[in-house]
Amino acid sequence: MSSNAVDPAAIAAATAEAKRKAEEKTAKDKKECEKFVRNGLNRNVTVQFLYERLMQLGCKPPDNLIRCLDCKDSQRGGGFGAVEEIDVATTGENKQQINKDDSCAQTKKEIDSLLAKQREGGAKLRLVPEIYLCQQHLKNETHAHEAMVHELIHAVDMCRTKMDPIKNCIHLACTEIRAENLSGECHWLRE
Repeated sequence: MSSNAVDPAAIAAATAEAKRKAEEKTAKDKKECEKFVRNGLNRNVTVQFLYERLMQLGCKPPDNLIRCLDCKDSQRGGGFGAVEEIDVATTGENKQQINKDDSCAQTKKEIDSLLAKQREGGAKLRLVPEIYLCQQHLKNETHAHEAMVHELIHAVDMCRTKMDPIKNCIHLACTEIRAENLSGECHWLRE
């Protein structure tokens, strides 16, 4: 065997080791993110205030409103909402459901497909309140709490105003500006 030959066993071992390390990192990121969420719900006064505000407005958040997800290569800290098809003019066999596993939010292609279906009259869409934090992109607990506040502001806006950011880009722009401003992302120290 020449010195330049590739040993398939060595490649398999290296691949298995890399996969094991990636799975360990994903598990560690998820555990840390879930701790940040628990701490935010139990200790962060702004998160608690927004949660209580949802209740006062009559919008009881589901138990799993805030989830930690593996967002792969997407460079975001988190997000709000999932687009769900609620009424189909045809048989309903092609109904697209919200992805409830640990993958990140819907892709642009999936959302564009649903929007096209709605424009053609074959579907009615709604935005389902759901907050996700991208576990591998959180810098620290403060960053996680800021992301939670930003996304909770979207939830309060949806409850308070019955906005429809799917069909109305002004609603989307308004809630984004409010969330950026009120969550502290527009603080002068960040400029």
